[in-house]
Amino acid sequence: MEQGKRVFCFLSLIFLIFALVLGGCSSIREAESPTVWQQESHNFETDNQSVEKQQTENQQTVSQVRENQETKNPEVESREAERQDTESQEAVNQEAVNQESKNQGRESKETGNQRIPILYYHSIAYEEGNELRIPPEEFEGQMQLLRRNGYESITLNDLYEHFYQGKEIPDKPIVITFDDGYEDNYLNAFPIAQKYGYKGTVFVVTDWIDGKGYLKREQLLEMSEAGWQIESHTRTHPYLTSLSPEMLEEELLVSKQVLEALLQEPVTAFAYPYGVYDYATVEACRGAGYLIGVTTERGWAGPENPFLLQRVYCYAQMGQDEFLRRIENPNY
Repeated sequence: MEQGKRVFCFLSLIFLIFALVLGGCSSIREAESPTVWQQESHNFETDNQSVEKQQTENQQTVSQVRENQETKNPEVESREAERQDTESQEAVNQEAVNQESKNQGRESKETGNQRIPILYYHSIAYEEGNELRIPPEEFEGQMQLLRRNGYESITLNDLYEHFYQGKEIPDKPIVITFDDGYEDNYLNAFPIAQKYGYKGTVFVVTDWIDGKGYLKREQLLEMSEAGWQIESHTRTHPYLTSLSPEMLEEELLVSKQVLEALLQEPVTAFAYPYGVYDYATVEACRGAGYLIGVTTERGWAGPENPFLLQRVYCYAQMGQDEFLRRIENPNY
């Protein structure tokens, strides 16, 4: 019995020692390896550092992109390119008009190189402060000056035939034109010009015929029979460059047809309302059957293009010295 207790105690001691040894090894392993929470905490911190690093890199990228955009903004570049395209197109249109001018001159076989002043008036009447209305006595003074200086009037038909068909004209030719078709062209300008042996051309807005203050049909017929040209200034006097192709064609054709039906003569000349035109307008005039077009561009007319003839503007109170300067200097 006593011996059994000893064996039991001895085994218990061995077991205790074994347990202590195992416990110590476990503590060492726990000390050497972090807990799950510690591992997750470490991983979280590591992930945070990675995120912060990535955010910093992203911010640097965004900053670089913004810097590039400020340096080279696509919208700004697009607008600038569009502006340049517009300017380029305008230049192309002008070049097209210039080229058309050269082509037309060659096609028409220009033979006359003499530049000719085409005077243009509007109203010959009294109105204070309106330079478009020249008092009759001032207009007569200009006709007297022309006669004293040896000028002889020719019609626009004469001018066309001289430039492109070689027709002989006087040494000092002058063309006299009137825009819009005011009735005072018949009442005042017509008898004064006739007095000095001059003929003129009236550009008529056909919808205004028989209207108050505008030429009447019988007046137009009388002037035409006296050798004056009655030509087209459109049907309603619009800005031609703002019209659709269909409306442009109507303005050019209807006015031509109305005048031809009234006068029983071809209508071959056209004056651009407000002096506004572009390449499409010039082409439409040619397509409508006109032979020449007069502008409000200052200078004397030359044979370069029959649809871009320059004219000499005459206005109230300009004085005879200025009038003389303009009819003696082609590039006044």
